[in-house]
Amino acid sequence: MTKKIIIKLSCLVTILVALNVLYKYTLFQNDLKTKSPEALAIKSQDLPDVYFFGESSNATYRDSDSIKSSITELASMFFPTIKIVPIVKPATHAGIYKSWARMIDLKKNKTKALIITLNLRSFDAAWIHSKLETQLQESMVLTQDHPPLLNRFQLSLQAFDNKTEKQREQMMLEQWKNTPLLFPFAFPFKSTADWDYAMAQGHYKKSDGTWDKEKNILACHYIKAYAFNLNDQNPRVKDFDEIVMYCAKNRINLYLNLMAENIDYADSLVGKELVFLMKQNRDFIVKRYSKRTCVVIDNLDLVRGKDFIDQNWTTEHYAYKGRMAIAKNLALNLKKQFVKEYKDAY
Repeated sequence: MTKKIIIKLSCLVTILVALNVLYKYTLFQNDLKTKSPEALAIKSQDLPDVYFFGESSNATYRDSDSIKSSITELASMFFPTIKIVPIVKPATHAGIYKSWARMIDLKKNKTKALIITLNLRSFDAAWIHSKLETQLQESMVLTQDHPPLLNRFQLSLQAFDNKTEKQREQMMLEQWKNTPLLFPFAFPFKSTADWDYAMAQGHYKKSDGTWDKEKNILACHYIKAYAFNLNDQNPRVKDFDEIVMYCAKNRINLYLNLMAENIDYADSLVGKELVFLMKQNRDFIVKRYSKRTCVVIDNLDLVRGKDFIDQNWTTEHYAYKGRMAIAKNLALNLKKQFVKEYKDAY
């Protein structure tokens, strides 16, 4: 009986191994192309000199821009002999970037640097509990360090962070309500929810005395996006901690490209208290991650309000002037590593 069981188990293992090999060299690449084309791009091409991991801010442009080049294309003009390859997916954050970083083939030892987009908003409750998170988590299942067939099986079972939009929204609202806001000075509101509620009551009025709905709504967007205190318990901070440690361990020069936020509108719509939080969180990031193998490129207040494409929302989408400013700052920081390859393009 024992011998028969061993034989059956051996046959089962052999069949599973064969199916895994068959899947890996047939359908797996198509599945990756459908579910995670970014991972396929990292794994399938020759290693570039520099990888750039980012989200929609890299390539979004204003329709009236005469130059519609992405941030990476503009930065590449300063380094004509260096291959900078962007790996970009909308709404991506550090939790995804850390998985992408581990896909770089370290054995080939060609990649000299990794640039990762760092959005201040990605640390807030709205982005952490975004309705797009389920889709992002689904895109990473096939890239796990397991046999491809097992990953495909997990994908079929939806064995990933598969919360509903309603669940994520509830988590977001609870975080806004229950997480205290901390200031080194007296402040009337205890939480993001309290501050948002007060603003929503009609802080702004038109010249005729009626409620300025659009302006009040926009001010509330800024509060919900930036009214938080960063600390080491934030899940995105933990993700970036892992990225920094991984790159240091594997001797990858890491550049965290802190994107510009609309400081001008945050100040004019909400006030100095919100700007204080934004700059305090920026300082937390710069202090925490400025290490020997990691450079934080601070673009937080580099772009003026009129140069943001979205004038009625909070995004990191810039007109050409804003993209160029960030590309120049990025290039100046890369110049320290690639001094011989640098060319003053403008």
